[in-house]
Amino acid sequence: MTDLPRQVDVVFIGAGHNALVAAAYLLDAGRSVCLVDRMAKPGGWVRTEELGAPGFLHDRWSSLHPAFVGGPVWAELGPQLSRHGLEYVVAPLAGGSSLPDGRTAIAPVDPEAFATELDRLGESAGWGSLFSSIGPYLPSLFGLLGGGLDSAEAKAALAALSSDTRTSTLPFDRLLTGNAVGLVNDYFRTEELRSLAAPWPLHLGAGPEDPASALWVAVALATFAGGNPTPVGGSGRLAEALSALVTEWGGSIHCGVDVDEVLVRDGRAVGIRTSDGATVTAGEAVVASTTPDRLYGRLLRNVPGISAELRSQAGAYRYRRGCFQINLALSGRPHFRDSRLDQGGAINLGRGTDALVNSVRQAEAGLLPEHPSISWHEPTAVDSTRAPEGHAVLRLQVLDTPLSPTGDAAGSSYGTRGWDSDTAEAFADRVIAEAELHAPGLTGLTVRRHLTSPADLARQSPNAGPGDHASGDNSLEQAFTRRPVAAHGGGYRTAVPGLWQTGAATWPGPGVNGASGRNVAQKLISVTSSS
Repeated sequence: MTDLPRQVDVVFIGAGHNALVAAAYLLDAGRSVCLVDRMAKPGGWVRTEELGAPGFLHDRWSSLHPAFVGGPVWAELGPQLSRHGLEYVVAPLAGGSSLPDGRTAIAPVDPEAFATELDRLGESAGWGSLFSSIGPYLPSLFGLLGGGLDSAEAKAALAALSSDTRTSTLPFDRLLTGNAVGLVNDYFRTEELRSLAAPWPLHLGAGPEDPASALWVAVALATFAGGNPTPVGGSGRLAEALSALVTEWGGSIHCGVDVDEVLVRDGRAVGIRTSDGATVTAGEAVVASTTPDRLYGRLLRNVPGISAELRSQAGAYRYRRGCFQINLALSGRPHFRDSRLDQGGAINLGRGTDALVNSVRQAEAGLLPEHPSISWHEPTAVDSTRAPEGHAVLRLQVLDTPLSPTGDAAGSSYGTRGWDSDTAEAFADRVIAEAELHAPGLTGLTVRRHLTSPADLARQSPNAGPGDHASGDNSLEQAFTRRPVAAHGGGYRTAVPGLWQTGAATWPGPGVNGASGRNVAQKLISVTSSS
């Protein structure tokens, strides 16, 4: 790590992928930048590591990047990132589902193969009806991802989505306020296709019964045509390429440094002070990749003039569910009962939508779910570089887990002391047992397993709050123009001029997409160019 610079145009608190994206755009526009992050490496939740077994490359947190590859950042920065070794691979399947009784569904990237699968399930009419209803909204909706929601243009686009579709069979307001389970039950007749679709809002911070989860499931399904890309060599290659680009263009990245507060002078953000007393002055702006409770509760704790109402909004920022992840190093590739699912992609394992709803309710009540739902991703299905020859790596994510358990829905004594090691190990055994119902022999293939509980997430980054991978609830109450707080109106400006916010707690929310980083950079370039 080099010494912190004394002054730059823009200083970033945090070096997650959104901050790195913003820094790249700003450097390209001629600004000087530095990024300061308390974690050991840049990239935030985008990292690939060996986790105890040499030669096995695991995605420590995030893994799939469909919104990034399908969005404007890859289109604009992709050639530069490719120079730094970033290459994506796409599995033949975007997704799939498996039920314990052997029923399955697949969503191939190839449109003809997907049409054949919909015919097999008898779901062609339902899928076609859903997309004929939501199709007209998608251009405007994806366009809104390209900027904050506090602009006049964005407000007009949101108003048009609501007012211009009153005669639609699926009005936009119903998508916005409806839930995923209701949507999939209305349009799909088979549990296989419902189970393929309904869990997706959990990846975006909303439960399947939450308002706005209908919209998030529609957005997720709309990306299936592009598959679920992942970087060759691991998700962390994105962070490495972005970091290399930032440093190549003259930016500096400083890790293992905690920022204690934002410096404010004459009502404007002018820099940062670290916990060890070092300062960096920002000539144009400070950009914080953080959550609103931490922004106003810590970084701006000594700043006068911030209204009590805004501090109250920030203090009430809500975290809902935790993420429990198991990374497995395997002696060979695992195989599903339905071999079609062995092709890769994101596979949902569960006992149906009713069981999904029940497990989410149990988690939100503070209980370990009796039958947790599982998001299965085996990178070695399409990328042999991730493990020694003939071996495999597997990531199992459970997104219907309590932030801090107080008990067990299955009636055991685990969970009463939160995420202690015994609880984590016992819950991992339960998850593996559920996975075995779909892919027999998984336990026998396991060379090593690595567990990440919500408590681990909380220790690793304050942006997870008490262990929320989405950096806060992303249901309607805390989404769109209410993200991160109503006072920000879906934008990136904070209550302090010169201080901006980015990251998963801002619009459009969690996931590897780079959208908020690009949006902040464009705003800053526009503001400073016109001043």
